[in-house]
Amino acid sequence: MTSLYHLFPSTIHPMVVHLTIAVNYICTLAGVIGLIRRKDEFWSKAFFYMLILSILSTLAAGLAGVISESYLHHIPHTVSGMFHKHKEYGELTGVLLIVSFVIQTVSIWRARAFRVSVFAFLFCLVSTILVSLAGHLGGTLVYSYGLGVR
Repeated sequence: MTSLYHLFPSTIHPMVVHLTIAVNYICTLAGVIGLIRRKDEFWSKAFFYMLILSILSTLAAGLAGVISESYLHHIPHTVSGMFHKHKEYGELTGVLLIVSFVIQTVSIWRARAFRVSVFAFLFCLVSTILVSLAGHLGGTLVYSYGLGVR
């Protein structure tokens, strides 16, 4: 399986992860507007569909992270804790987005109408905070410690 990973460039994770961050922020923004403008179904639908795209892009970023990690020969002890926190925040982002999606789906199904669920929005908001923390740690790993840079 490792050889299949190397069909992709070592920089695949930073190439993919920016979409994940952007989509997550836009999803949260659509959720805020959907909560404010309850009668306008557009923002509630945008929130719902952006949740789906957020989940898919987070999965893609995670897979790309695994591929990029396979190129690392050694993770210095000084950054290993930060590296594992980065991965943990990314995983938690995905889990929270899935929880948000399930809550939103149940809310739509029960109400038979598109309305942003406050609970779904809160999970999405926390996922946005986590993806921001993961991005900060990832940037620190690359720009301050040179991890993944040849």
